[in-house]
Amino acid sequence: MKKCSLIICVVILSILCSKTALKATAAEVAPWQTYLEKAPVQAEQFAADPLGTLLRLFAAEPVQLLRDALQQYAAILLFLSLAAGLAFLLQDTADKALLELAAAGGCGVLLWQELDKLAAALCTRMAGWKSYLLGFLPVYSGVLATGGEWNAGAAANGFLLTVLCFIAQVVTLWLQPLLRSYLAISMACGISSRKSLSEGCTLTGRLLRQAIGWAGKAFAALMSIQRVVTVQLDRSTSRLGQLLTGSVPIVGQALSSAADAVLAGMQLLKSTLGIAALLSVGAEFVPLYLGLLVHLFFLSCCSWLAGIGGLEHCHKLLQCFAEAVRCMAAVTALFFMLFVVGIVLLMLTGGG
Repeated sequence: MKKCSLIICVVILSILCSKTALKATAAEVAPWQTYLEKAPVQAEQFAADPLGTLLRLFAAEPVQLLRDALQQYAAILLFLSLAAGLAFLLQDTADKALLELAAAGGCGVLLWQELDKLAAALCTRMAGWKSYLLGFLPVYSGVLATGGEWNAGAAANGFLLTVLCFIAQVVTLWLQPLLRSYLAISMACGISSRKSLSEGCTLTGRLLRQAIGWAGKAFAALMSIQRVVTVQLDRSTSRLGQLLTGSVPIVGQALSSAADAVLAGMQLLKSTLGIAALLSVGAEFVPLYLGLLVHLFFLSCCSWLAGIGGLEHCHKLLQCFAEAVRCMAAVTALFFMLFVVGIVLLMLTGGG
């Protein structure tokens, strides 16, 4: 009777433990399933046509971007051509000075809306990237922690997520107001008779771009140092765990072998998720950055046309507007560079 009662107790405890384990497993899988369901493409689609699926992630083709930008700048190029022709006919008369002021004001009015739309598109993209990171990095940090990289997971869900979300939040909230203020000041300085004012606007844009570049290098260096520290801490913790489990006869060796197999699988999952995140964000970054470069190209063409046409005020104003586009491109490159550096450091180093 005692043996039978003991067997019954063991069976009941086993059933209860199995139910508890299944509930815990379901609770752990739920966030992963929710995250995977929000993916832009399904795994079956990517497995059937990897290259085509990746190309469909791009928001637009380069030729389409060039065509759209040409349509947007066609009116500005036509306006500058007519103003340059009139300036050539007027030569050095007093009417030419008025024509230059009118050309500068006209270019500012025509370009204001286009640049504001460009800033709005950048803000929308940054908000989307922020939402993506808030869903991806906590999952990725969980993968790192499961693979024995607890400190790296905390860093990914802490410093890296904070820096990227901070940049995205600042761009989303302050880019358009700052751009509008800069455009208004540039127009006021462009129509002024003092050359130093427009040169000051251009210099301000250059200094801002340099500050963004130095900030990116500083954050990248901090992430590299942090990654070196977390690698050492995780390796020390892993070695200590292997030492403690290895000291137990038979059972310790079995646990160590099973742990090595689990860690190898988590390393593969870590690399796969990292590459998928880089491709996903890169597929949205490339067309956005190309669009900024196309706008910068047409602004440079307009500035060159105004320069050879003798429209000095318009030429300086377009240079200021080009600096604004360069600053937007620098902010976009800063965000993507920090994301790439952070993920690549987590993928290529460590191992638990």
